[in-house]
Amino acid sequence: MKKTFRSVIALLLAALTVCSLSVVAFAEDQTCPYADEQIYQADENQVFVYTVQVSAGCSRSGAERVRSYMLSKGFDSFLFEVDGGYRIMCGKFPHAEEAWAYCDLIHEKTDRGTAYVTDVRLPQDAIDAFAESFRHDPLVAYKIDFRGWENPSGPFIDMALNEEETAPVYAVQYGAGLSFKGAERTRDMLIEKGFDAYVVRMPFFYLILAGKFDNKDDATALRDEIRNATDHWDPYVREIQLPKA
Repeated sequence: MKKTFRSVIALLLAALTVCSLSVVAFAEDQTCPYADEQIYQADENQVFVYTVQVSAGCSRSGAERVRSYMLSKGFDSFLFEVDGGYRIMCGKFPHAEEAWAYCDLIHEKTDRGTAYVTDVRLPQDAIDAFAESFRHDPLVAYKIDFRGWENPSGPFIDMALNEEETAPVYAVQYGAGLSFKGAERTRDMLIEKGFDAYVVRMPFFYLILAGKFDNKDDATALRDEIRNATDHWDPYVREIQLPKA
């Protein structure tokens, strides 16, 4: 009986050794595009991106184990240190819909069924490195459109990326939503009708606005014009902080 028990213990120890060696070998495998150590901290001067949070905890070693697991499944994974703990995240995307697509793939390929999309600020070079690796990632079956990261088609203001001083203006808000492509379509429709429309990306969503006025009366007049031209009665005048011209 004792001999059998010792045999079982020996087998378990051997299995743990193999697993440990596998993790080390994976971390040293330079063929993996995401094998380098990535630990970031909050910095308001860095670039706003969307990412997928798969877990969080206070233990550095525990966070590294989760990250190693995500790496072993082929996902870009990094640690974000904040408030004395760690958030384990995957992917660095300019738009929420791209992050949600990556999140769906994580749900499908891993045991992280509660993963969700959130926002974070990261260094530009880390984002560039991910974008380049992700384009060649064999795990990704769909195509991610990085158009709009630096030069979106059409009028676009990214409040998270723009660190210039802002000033209050009156604008007409035609709509809002989570989809950048949907916001583009609505903006382009307004432009075709002759209105000065543009998209503003806020944290978590996009605004479709028209006009930039110093006084509310001018914005109200534009609102009425838009209502008449689009037969859409939801547009309203709002005050918003936008970068100075």
